[in-house]
Amino acid sequence: MIARRPTDPAPEPTSFEAIYDAHQRDVLRYAALMLRDPDEAADVTAEAFARAWDAWTADRGPTGRPLPWLLVITRRLIVDGWRRRRRIAWLPLGETAEPAAPDRRIESEFWLWLDALAAALPPRQREVLFLRYRRDLSDGDIGLVMGLTESGVRSLLARAIQALRDHPELVE
Repeated sequence: MIARRPTDPAPEPTSFEAIYDAHQRDVLRYAALMLRDPDEAADVTAEAFARAWDAWTADRGPTGRPLPWLLVITRRLIVDGWRRRRRIAWLPLGETAEPAAPDRRIESEFWLWLDALAAALPPRQREVLFLRYRRDLSDGDIGLVMGLTESGVRSLLARAIQALRDHPELVE
């Protein structure tokens, strides 16, 4: 039997409960990043795992790593919600309140600063930065989540990093 070296990645979970335990916070943080509303992010996360469970029980679970599969489900739910809101935006439903900022109590000062800095970026650039540096996904996994090629991911990431470098707070 070969001992696992400390640098080897942890084995991927094999039961749905283990997948939920391992990735629920990652999915919630991704939804909060995309939606900027912790309550809506929690709702989307719950729906994403409900859909993932339906797929899992129908033998349509992930073929590779489960996190990118879960993030694809989450992203589709978020985009569908945006499309639905855009379709009904013309209806006279009254004033809508500004969404609350996500709960950041567990974030370090650096990540708060980077999040505030990244708020100046377009949503897709913010998303690619989050997936790369907060979730540590590969170009292929990010491409799967965002619907891009690996070279498209690298290009979007390079533009996001350059935009951050050109930000007035960082320019001397």
